[in-house]
Amino acid sequence: MEPENLRENWELLGDVFYETTEVYEMEWVDKVLKNYKLVMAPYGGMIALAWDSKQLSRGQPKRFIEIYNAAGILLNEIATQYERISVVNLGWSQNEDLIVVTDIGSIYTYDFDGTPLSQASATDAVQDSRVIEAKVFPTYGGTRTGVALLTGSYRFYFISDVSEENPQYKLMADVPGLDNPPSSWAVLPHDRSIEILVSNNNKLYLIDRGSCSPKYPQRMMQSSGAVTEMSVLYKTLDIALFSENGFLWVGSSDLQCMYTEFDTGVTNRPSQLSWCGTYDSMLDMSAAIILVWDSMNQYQVVGVGVDAESTIHYTDSSICVCHEIDGARIISSKSHELIRRVPQAMVDVFRVGSSQSGALLYDAQREFDQSSHKANDYMQEVVERGDIELAVTQCINAAACSTKPKLQKALLRAASYGKCFLANDSPEHFVEMCKTLRVLNEVQSFRIGIPLTYQQLHSFTILGLIKRLVRMRLYYLALPIVDYLKIPGGQQMVLSHWAMDKVKHSKESDEAIADAIFKRVGPSDSISYASVANEARNNGKTELAIKLLDYEPRSAEQVPALMRMSRFTNAIEKAIESGDMDLVHTVIVAMEAKQTSRDFINTLKDYPVASAWYAKWCSLTDSQKLHDHFYTQDNFEASALLSIKELDASMMLDAKLKLLESINRHFTDGSKEFEARQTKEQIALLKRQMALQTKVADIIGLNLNETISILVQRALLGDADNVRKEFKISDKKFWWLKVRALAQTRNWPELEKFAKSKKSPIGYSPFVTACIENNNKAEAMRYIERVSKEEQVEFYIDLNMPEKAAEIAKSAKSIDLLDNVLNAIGSQNTVLTETINSFKSGL
Repeated sequence: MEPENLRENWELLGDVFYETTEVYEMEWVDKVLKNYKLVMAPYGGMIALAWDSKQLSRGQPKRFIEIYNAAGILLNEIATQYERISVVNLGWSQNEDLIVVTDIGSIYTYDFDGTPLSQASATDAVQDSRVIEAKVFPTYGGTRTGVALLTGSYRFYFISDVSEENPQYKLMADVPGLDNPPSSWAVLPHDRSIEILVSNNNKLYLIDRGSCSPKYPQRMMQSSGAVTEMSVLYKTLDIALFSENGFLWVGSSDLQCMYTEFDTGVTNRPSQLSWCGTYDSMLDMSAAIILVWDSMNQYQVVGVGVDAESTIHYTDSSICVCHEIDGARIISSKSHELIRRVPQAMVDVFRVGSSQSGALLYDAQREFDQSSHKANDYMQEVVERGDIELAVTQCINAAACSTKPKLQKALLRAASYGKCFLANDSPEHFVEMCKTLRVLNEVQSFRIGIPLTYQQLHSFTILGLIKRLVRMRLYYLALPIVDYLKIPGGQQMVLSHWAMDKVKHSKESDEAIADAIFKRVGPSDSISYASVANEARNNGKTELAIKLLDYEPRSAEQVPALMRMSRFTNAIEKAIESGDMDLVHTVIVAMEAKQTSRDFINTLKDYPVASAWYAKWCSLTDSQKLHDHFYTQDNFEASALLSIKELDASMMLDAKLKLLESINRHFTDGSKEFEARQTKEQIALLKRQMALQTKVADIIGLNLNETISILVQRALLGDADNVRKEFKISDKKFWWLKVRALAQTRNWPELEKFAKSKKSPIGYSPFVTACIENNNKAEAMRYIERVSKEEQVEFYIDLNMPEKAAEIAKSAKSIDLLDNVLNAIGSQNTVLTETINSFKSGL
């Protein structure tokens, strides 16, 4: 593009250039915009149109809100179906959801495809008086979206964040003398509240929730009259006021600092008053004001600065002005235009007579393409200045600011030409700009209809653009862009939204949808199959959700999703496969709470790992629950062992007996014959002990051996013999127990009597041992003669009678026994040692 052609659209306001560029010829045909309420999302977003109830003729009102892209291509229609109410205003939230405010104060929020997201109802006071005006505004900082209302009772209400759960209207302070609609009003948002500037009877009032105070704009002409229109620049909270005498006052929202005042020469109230661009400071006139008069078919652009200037444009159709951070969009029935301040980078290169290094480099490249020697002259001047790097940067920045692909290419060619003269040049800036402009040109195309400028993209961000493409279901474009620009997490976001959209809207079979998603995404964790499955479930496609969850590699997401669908069998199976016992426990707890007892029991039977874990958990928390579990699982042995653990010496005897009988039944039912027999004997022993408790108070809890021993010790020999007979104790065992018990009680006469009662089945060594252990040497001597010589030697040694031991050993003619005696006495008893040695030599 020749610079002369480029500058044809430039207009000078003061010392600042503005340009008007046609972005699109609108697809809609002769749309009479004055019949509609029109709002456009910022950053070249979507356009929403709703019929203006004031323009409707009698008959059935229009029940549709139309959604278009920036090129006027119809994307969607939202059927409102509001009964006997009308739309007062529209707006776009910070998340690009459509907000609809009705004349009864209800607020409806829709997503791009017309799905209702939320609804907020007004109080009876608002509904009864009806809403006559409403404004949708961004909160200070731009993170939330609010709504302010003026009702038929001339009172103001507001909601600071429509995305809150169940938002409630808050009442503002009353304006003095407001018994008619105010001539104009505007919202001044703050962090969690707002102020409203109201014009009434040639006076301005600033109201909040609790106060109302008059305001007097600094240096505003007293004869200016009532303010009939206002516009707030929300980024900086600056404000423009138009008075009934045709004066435009621009300044800070507190009205204490005036930037400019301008006489438009038109006293009619403008149909629109909008900012063009963003006002940064009085030294940077980057903003202007646009005023529109439909009745005069004209709009006027007023530059904001110390010396305000304006330019007037005429149009043959109604228009709507939509503010952007770097300008304003003029939407008409025929075209979409962008008015903006010419970026400084463009001015530096293309201004007539510019001596900037970037301008010289651009001219040098053009002359070089024409093989002109002038190229060398231009480059020589840049080189002499030492501004080659600056010139390259200016051309790259100018390319970024241009909306014409041909001009972008020409500027980038100039930058590339200049880079040849740099010794150590980094290519990152140039390469990134080429990529960014390629993406911008693609989304700016008529078929896509997102006319972002580079300045807007810088604020909107690439991620914001990807989200918009996803909302518009332009996945075929969003996915290549995130891959091309290598956006972290971008592919995951796009594929996730695509998969959710497919399960929501596709008419294919569940199996075909699941296969298509898996074929595109693959067996990876790049997206959450659990989230996609949840979307399928929310749309009534449970079987599809289960198929999708089979592809989810993360058990921590897969299992909870199955539980939410009450698919506990699938959930416990996947949890066990994962090896995560915490996850198994979570499923078991949910199953127990939500399943019937029968289903819960049957599920645990099918999964031994789950059953074992449940048993372990119950053992730590609830023993009765564990009993019930073992019973339902027919695990009789485990039930018996659990009952044995519960046996306690402090238990009441009847309870203990009852528990033992229960243990016996469990062992019997579990075919544990040995254990059942032992338990049965324990029951019989306890019953016998209970019968003997009156004779021996401390007999309860003793085992069979201890029971016989204590009976013998207490001289209840008959009872001891009865116990022997009842429990079929062998003679050997009984003799052992009785001998030891009699010796422990030092009942030597009874012990002697017992020894003489009949031939001992255990011999008489136990008698000797029992006497020695109880320190009765004389009694031991009574029985020592009745044992073998070998045993006698050992016993005499134990009784410290080595001489007697030596005699027995000699009589036995046993050298081994003599050696045992020698070993026992050591070397101290020399006399006995010599005697034993002589015994040995005589054998």
